[in-house]
Amino acid sequence: MTRQQHVWNGMLVPYITHWTAESVPQPKLIRLIARGGIGYFDEEPVTERRREALRHRSGLAQGRGRPDFARVNSLRQKRAMRCNLCQVCGEEATLADGRKLHLMAAATAIGEGETAAAPPLHPVCALESIENCRLLRRNHSAALVEYSPLWGVAGVLHDPVTLAPLPNPGRRPDDLANVHVADKAIRWTLANFTVISLHGVSGVSGKAWSPWRPGRRTTDTDGPAMSPP
Repeated sequence: MTRQQHVWNGMLVPYITHWTAESVPQPKLIRLIARGGIGYFDEEPVTERRREALRHRSGLAQGRGRPDFARVNSLRQKRAMRCNLCQVCGEEATLADGRKLHLMAAATAIGEGETAAAPPLHPVCALESIENCRLLRRNHSAALVEYSPLWGVAGVLHDPVTLAPLPNPGRRPDDLANVHVADKAIRWTLANFTVISLHGVSGVSGKAWSPWRPGRRTTDTDGPAMSPP
């Protein structure tokens, strides 16, 4: 276990998991007249805005209260994306050959240019996730990725006139919208998560998981930690 992980009822809590003590009151949104878009009256530009998108306000109290495994801490997700940290253990996730492993709860293969809001993982952390997550046990796809630039954000669009939240067309009412950094709508988006795009994608089949056992979170010094089939 790393210094950034905690245990709850015998289960390791992933680095990006939200803890109940991290819930904070959400301030009222205001309209920014000069630049256009939404903002907070007491906004902190360094931590609460990036590429025109206003960030959902979140606390940092990892390990305090109870883990909410169904929720992700917005600030740690952003940090994991920017610094290539493993979403499970919170350590550097770049493999020895410079690639990163991504895992999705999907039956179809991860495609070239596909977007993702989930940070990378170490191979053994990915195995741990599959064992502990019902959705991943049912269906999952894995891929090694060479390059993953910032694509945009996942969040809630707001009406420019009323500032009321807008539904995400064609999806469930509580689903987040993916908004590209070049889309003017990003100014009216309250962003929960950073979204990247995946390039240089090599799919990984189930056979490639077998060489990894608990205790090997990082890469070997003599080669890549994982190779496509």
